[in-house]
Amino acid sequence: MKKIEKNEAIDIFISILALTLFFAFPEWSERFFLYFSIIALSFLLKIYFHKLMAKKLQCTCTYRMRVPFILLGLFLMLFKPVFGISFMAAGTIDIVPYRFGRTGLKLVKLTPYDLGIIALAGIFFNLLLAYTFLLIEGEIPKLIVQINSLIAIFNMIPFPGYDGSKIFMWTIWGWLFIILLAIIPLILV
Repeated sequence: MKKIEKNEAIDIFISILALTLFFAFPEWSERFFLYFSIIALSFLLKIYFHKLMAKKLQCTCTYRMRVPFILLGLFLMLFKPVFGISFMAAGTIDIVPYRFGRTGLKLVKLTPYDLGIIALAGIFFNLLLAYTFLLIEGEIPKLIVQINSLIAIFNMIPFPGYDGSKIFMWTIWGWLFIILLAIIPLILV
């Protein structure tokens, strides 16, 4: 599997910090490390599953933070106490349709199905965590369920470049079903 480049690692770390600030607001001082731990684990494993599926389909993918959306999310975070809900989309998974081989670059033809499956891999992991911890009683499992469900919902927004648009282009009904699967744990918590 392709290793994580320095720029990608920086993007991931900044995105994890931004998501931590977003989810921990307004309880930053008391629970920052707890939120940071949950988000870092969920986010890193989500990216790992994207990369694993991309490798299986003989291509690569990289994470890129989207600064305008992070800034927008941090601004909207200030209104979370007023409206009770906010929005944060930290970055995208860029799927690169080539791989390096012994003879140089090899172009891989990716169909909407392939792009959807790569996008779904990370969201599937977030939903797997949410449903697994839904079965466990306690405050921390409840927090893990909420964070992973919200990460899945944010990623399912069909905005170009985000996972939701790739799944939406692949299958609209599947996209609706996954949105429903992501909302259910929030209702059950």
